[in-house]
Amino acid sequence: MKIILVHGGWQGGWAWDDVAAALEEKGHETFHPTMLGHEKDDDRAGVTISKIADDLIARIKDQGWTEFAIVGHSGGGPLAQLVADAMPDAVKNITFVDAWVLHDGECINDVLPAELVGGLTAMASASPDDTVPMTRELWGRAFMQDANAESLDRLAQRLIPCPMGWLDQPIRLNSFWAKKHPSAYVFLKKIWPCLLRSIATWRPAWKIPKPPKVPAAIRR
Repeated sequence: MKIILVHGGWQGGWAWDDVAAALEEKGHETFHPTMLGHEKDDDRAGVTISKIADDLIARIKDQGWTEFAIVGHSGGGPLAQLVADAMPDAVKNITFVDAWVLHDGECINDVLPAELVGGLTAMASASPDDTVPMTRELWGRAFMQDANAESLDRLAQRLIPCPMGWLDQPIRLNSFWAKKHPSAYVFLKKIWPCLLRSIATWRPAWKIPKPPKVPAAIRR
């Protein structure tokens, strides 16, 4: 199976290296590119989620892939939706991993806590290119609570400021919800309550456990 792995904000395609290696050992073919604006020397000014999606779609087409599964992590969830919307017959299934799942006209900031959005907006406004920097301390507290100091130090050196346009631009979906692609949602033990909102609106028939103690997977 051909599988596209889409990383979240502040990261790069390298975030999927170990997963890709494990999948390829099983005989799958993977593509896990770094999103537009997330290489170290990229110009991030003016980068938005639609531009990131357009660039990703073009790169998928350059691969010549006509059928594939797609996996989106965190902010990669809406990107997976946009790929499926643009290439509905090519996408055979979608997996969201701790990802935002948005409706037409929503942006990621719409489903984040207001105080967090305020902080992100302030950081972006203070930057020269409308990006949100990420500190080692915040990354460890919010995303890698169980990481040891060595792992956190190594990863923090690779984090890239995230374009605010990934977070605050509403996405446009024409056929995503009508297509009803086979799909799954995977989340970790520590989950933000706003992620539960995304799951509940995406699959309202699912029984969603209450945070903070939740299992590693949910079933219909």
